[in-house]
Amino acid sequence: MDDETVDPRADLMYGLEELHEARPGYDQAQAYYDGKVPEVFTSVRIRRALAAHRIDFDLNFAKTPVDAVTDRLEIAGITGGNDEQTALISKVWQDNQLDLEMPDVFRRAGEYGDSYLMVLPVEDDAGTVVRVEMFYNSPQTVRVIYDEENPRRKRFTIKQWCEGPYLRAEVLTDGMTERWTTGKNSRGEKAADWKPWPADAEDPESWRIENDWGEQPCFHFRTDRPYGTPEHYGAYGPQNAITKLQSTHMGTVDYQGFPQRYALTETANTDTSDLEPGDFDDGDWPIDENGVGPSDSGDDSSLKAGPGEMMLLRGYKSVGQFDAAQPGVFLDPIQFNVRAMAVICTTPLHLFDPSGEQPSGQSVRAQDAPFTKKVANRQLSYGATLREAFTFALRRLGVTDPVVTVHWKPAETIDDAEGWQTVAAKIAAGVPRKQALMEAGYRAEQVDAWLSGTDDAELQRRVDVLASLADSAQKLGAAQALGVITSEQVTALMSGAIDDLEALAQAQEEG
Repeated sequence: MDDETVDPRADLMYGLEELHEARPGYDQAQAYYDGKVPEVFTSVRIRRALAAHRIDFDLNFAKTPVDAVTDRLEIAGITGGNDEQTALISKVWQDNQLDLEMPDVFRRAGEYGDSYLMVLPVEDDAGTVVRVEMFYNSPQTVRVIYDEENPRRKRFTIKQWCEGPYLRAEVLTDGMTERWTTGKNSRGEKAADWKPWPADAEDPESWRIENDWGEQPCFHFRTDRPYGTPEHYGAYGPQNAITKLQSTHMGTVDYQGFPQRYALTETANTDTSDLEPGDFDDGDWPIDENGVGPSDSGDDSSLKAGPGEMMLLRGYKSVGQFDAAQPGVFLDPIQFNVRAMAVICTTPLHLFDPSGEQPSGQSVRAQDAPFTKKVANRQLSYGATLREAFTFALRRLGVTDPVVTVHWKPAETIDDAEGWQTVAAKIAAGVPRKQALMEAGYRAEQVDAWLSGTDDAELQRRVDVLASLADSAQKLGAAQALGVITSEQVTALMSGAIDDLEALAQAQEEG
């Protein structure tokens, strides 16, 4: 087909359709992260009552799998191929406050499964790029469309937003930005609703902005390919159960504080039809001027169910009260669903276990192993995207052959006595000292700096000192828990030991 016959809105409409189809999933992910998913009740009456009074008892565990991963994603630094490139990267980082922006990008990627970082060059009047702006865009308004033949290649990027009574959209390709708009209050559902949107009102052709970048300025952070899955996707079901259990449990609290009572009559005297709706009114029932309460239909008896209510009958034979449901009926299933959520989302239970039991030492590392691997995978994926973004930025700033390396803080480091004893045992067994320290979670450049000018004997001594210090801290903590020693004494002892070690190390370096 001749290019001139291709509808210029074809990519626009296809991109908008893809964006709109993906939007409900992102909205659902946000609702579960924010804890705004309503409880589900089979009783229409209960559902209406809670909705009318805006009653909720939020107990949101679903956000924990997202926050747990985000907390482990810390960038140690980004370096270039030389000092000049590294300095330029540092300037871009500071100009865009990326120490605040990037954690948000990572969190949103976990919350939605996808997030986008826009990297836009800013030119002066002479057309020279003077700086680069980097900022987060939500997958609710932006979507990268990938080539079906080569899913690694971006076909184009669609972005849509609302600006007053207008809908705006941009289609970004490797060498072009197309700007589109609708008329006032148009829903933009049909291709005819969209028309070119010039950047310069005096230049009607400025709705198409050409560039020589050769790539799109939108960089896709994702938990999977081609599009991600929210970190807490597996928590949706357990969270629904927890929300309902918690809300129902709170409903029984009224009955525990104000038990529902009853009175039994002889079988020959059970007629209550002559009772007026206002009889036995204790002042708490919402009775209108006609003596009718909210649960009265006009045909029912005076039997009323609710916390503190009493079922009134003529000729009492005996009276009593109904026992409320025990808390364990609700709390035990809540704990089960939390454990299920931890397993499904590959998140250590101790990060959101309501029992408060915190494992330590080797037990923690064993439980954290799958989670640590997941964090390492996110570092690989996000690091590759971040490297692409900074490479693009450096090229726009005039660097012809940029080299960018992203350094992460370890997903896990060993800082307990048992862990350091394991490191010492590995080295004693013949494992290279660098390898043993890297397996402990430390970066290669850190290990190289530590080992510079240090022989094996000195390294072994330092590892032994760290192991002994960690072991002492653990034992002092146990002594404090038993009341043998105070926290102030523990602090003083550990501070003194650390000061002595630092002084000894400094003396050895000077000697």
